[in-house]
Amino acid sequence: MAATQATSYAWLPDLVAGLSVAGLLIPESVAYSSIAALPPQYGVIALLAGLGCYGLVGRSRYAIVSATSSSAAVLAAATAALAAGDGPLRLALASGLILLTGVFFLAAGMARLGAISEFIAKPVLRGFAFGLALVIIIKQLPHILGVQARHDDILRYGYDLLAQYDRWNPTGIGVGFTALALLFLLKSFSRIPASLLAILLGIAAERFLGLDRHGVALVGGIDLRFNLPSVPELSRNAWLRLGELAFAMVFVLYAESYSSVRSFALKHGDPVSADRELLALGLANLVSGLFAGMPVGAGYSAPRPTSPPGPAPAWRPGSPPRWCCWWCSPCCPMWP
Repeated sequence: MAATQATSYAWLPDLVAGLSVAGLLIPESVAYSSIAALPPQYGVIALLAGLGCYGLVGRSRYAIVSATSSSAAVLAAATAALAAGDGPLRLALASGLILLTGVFFLAAGMARLGAISEFIAKPVLRGFAFGLALVIIIKQLPHILGVQARHDDILRYGYDLLAQYDRWNPTGIGVGFTALALLFLLKSFSRIPASLLAILLGIAAERFLGLDRHGVALVGGIDLRFNLPSVPELSRNAWLRLGELAFAMVFVLYAESYSSVRSFALKHGDPVSADRELLALGLANLVSGLFAGMPVGAGYSAPRPTSPPGPAPAWRPGSPPRWCCWWCSPCCPMWP
């Protein structure tokens, strides 16, 4: 009887892990879309493509393949320089760059070039990721404080926020600090899904207290419509320029992704193949580009919620998070 009950609830840890990761990745994907100056659905489509494709080809049971801060920053800089203020052209260039990134990943995997990650210094990549994390935090402050900045550079951006201290929203600040305090306090309790609990409490507060009526910003609805896969129509010169940029994107994504995957493989004794990771990332980026997504990789922060102490999960990589992200996306309008 006890064995039967244990088997009946064996899926529960996977479900909790999937919901926790979905609760982190959907708002994160929306934030990365804003860094890349793309509509929010681009990040969610990239998330679904990354989880689905890596689950089919990848080996790591802990890697979460989705949009990353580093690739979003590279994409934003590359497309802004080439588009020169043309919005539709920028979207087409983004899709083209992601498609070429996927093609180069696949070609590198078939050529067994898995050692290319050794050409990028890990301290440089870590410093780059740390700087982007600070940028993400600073860019989210207006949503917490309830004010807007008029400038984009960090110094004047921060001054704009501080100059409006008398207009800061105390409710938004309270919600933000409560969520942070909850995450820090429950960090030592590995069996309690702190991120999922914080999200559920936020949704409950919005549902029963009406946080939006008190000026608290919500994630908002996402126009998640899947069009037929397509290749953007670009000039030959544009494709050649994107090809040069795609090499840089491949190096950044693979160095970041393989470093993360390898660290978890060493920690848990899992087998890992550098060439197979190239193929998995290539397929994920190719599909993301075809369906108007973002570049995807296994970043440093995303896998941690799925790496609890104890036995490794038995599910295929990305399976519970993928379905939970799909099911949870309609809840975005209620997420503070």
